[in-house]
Amino acid sequence: MLTADPLSPVNCKLKKEIHTGLEQLEDDQIGEAILIRVVRNEVMNVAAEGNAAPPDLPEDRPISNRQDQKLVLQLAETIKVIGDRLDQDQAFNDMIDGLVKVADQRSFWKLVEKVFTDGQINWGRIIVLFYSVGKLSSKMVLARLPRVVSGILNLCLDYFRKNLLEWIRKVGGWINSISSLARYSFERDFCSSSRLISLSSGVLFISGVLLGGLIVWRLNRCA
Repeated sequence: MLTADPLSPVNCKLKKEIHTGLEQLEDDQIGEAILIRVVRNEVMNVAAEGNAAPPDLPEDRPISNRQDQKLVLQLAETIKVIGDRLDQDQAFNDMIDGLVKVADQRSFWKLVEKVFTDGQINWGRIIVLFYSVGKLSSKMVLARLPRVVSGILNLCLDYFRKNLLEWIRKVGGWINSISSLARYSFERDFCSSSRLISLSSGVLFISGVLLGGLIVWRLNRCA
């Protein structure tokens, strides 16, 4: 309960808790919006090209903060750039095709095992998971298994909230993903172990996109 003095310890603590709660809600909404948009884009593209029926997908919750909206767009573009590189990697495509053969929600857990093979979390792995879920969903649509897509998306949203969201908050939220991803080495993280990705040729280009987006985002944030 607020007291008459805005600078009282009680008021300051309450305001800090409210601010923290809003930031945590934003991180949840941003992650949800990014994942749903990635899956929707991948699914709608293949549905149109392959004359397949798209599945019913949930709508992401509206984000009122304009700067957070721009951040979602920037990260979605980043995932598209990374996804274009992933699509050129035969090992990645073989992995996704193998998961489609599972043909149910177990494919999601097999994907998680491959991405987080040693249990470590970082921004690169989160982005790879989101894109891989989108790619897997699109393959399920082409395989005429649209009902599996909603289940996989819901599983990923649940996994994000239970296993990734707390880590995202501890490292400062989604905005910190931009500068971190610009320095991220996909080869170092994946190629030495699971051969999931080989993206050395794309890292510099991705870094430029990310850092450019970070500069624009921060300038707008300060305006």
